[in-house]
Amino acid sequence: MIDVCDQEAIYEATVQVCLVAVQEGFPHLTIRDIIDPPHDWFDAALARQIVMHLIIREFSWPKRRVVAMEERSREAINRALRTIDQRMRNDRFAGHYLDMAERAQTLLHGLIHGTSSIDYSEVA
Repeated sequence: MIDVCDQEAIYEATVQVCLVAVQEGFPHLTIRDIIDPPHDWFDAALARQIVMHLIIREFSWPKRRVVAMEERSREAINRALRTIDQRMRNDRFAGHYLDMAERAQTLLHGLIHGTSSIDYSEVA
């Protein structure tokens, strides 16, 4: 269960559920691949952009917080948001994205209420 008064714990849980949900949507990638995409793995880079987009757009974390916590440049975060916003114009992509967003929401709800858990060794 997560202490809902601890903003850092909630943020970390949000990142973790987004990583898990996106990895489930890209089963050929490991979470490590999504966190640090190997060079020229464009699908892993896209998956990482989806994670950032989910954190900001679906969970409403401020961009400046994500920039600081993820140690990414503002430009990288803004590029991720633009890329996914553009991809959302495609109905198939949007449907897949919404499935991942719903899964992340469900996972976070379960973590907050203590009804589910995440294998942190996979996410670390």
